[in-house]
Amino acid sequence: MTFEADSDAPADFAAAIPPEFSAFLAEPRNAILSVARAEGRPPHATPVWFVYSDGIFRISITRNRVKFRLVERRPQVSLVVDDATGFRTLMVEGSATFSDGDTDLVLLAKELRAKHRPGAPTASDIEILRGLRAEGRVVLTVTPGRVLSWSR
Repeated sequence: MTFEADSDAPADFAAAIPPEFSAFLAEPRNAILSVARAEGRPPHATPVWFVYSDGIFRISITRNRVKFRLVERRPQVSLVVDDATGFRTLMVEGSATFSDGDTDLVLLAKELRAKHRPGAPTASDIEILRGLRAEGRVVLTVTPGRVLSWSR
């Protein structure tokens, strides 16, 4: 199933993600974030943790990484989430934006911890924010423009 923002995509991008992928995206798995590099070089691709909700993907990254600088220059990105034990894949092409508001940072950190490290010790919001600020973290939001998926 494929939807493109400038063609048949529903007004609500959440509808562009096939319903059968909702549970898949809620499971603790990595996405591969790919960002264009300079002409002639292969894309920069790295595994990232993500949270998918309300039709968008949110990812925590740091300002001192290559991917941050590349997205700053060219905010078109792709995400691939697959299943290593089955044959399910979701590929999203979209545009990325950054936010560094306290609430956004802390909320995403808590959601990522609950998804990927359930039962891990938690800290207060102030302690979480202090750590995120020390690391130079920002929230990268990817809004899908095109969605491709397949499964068996």
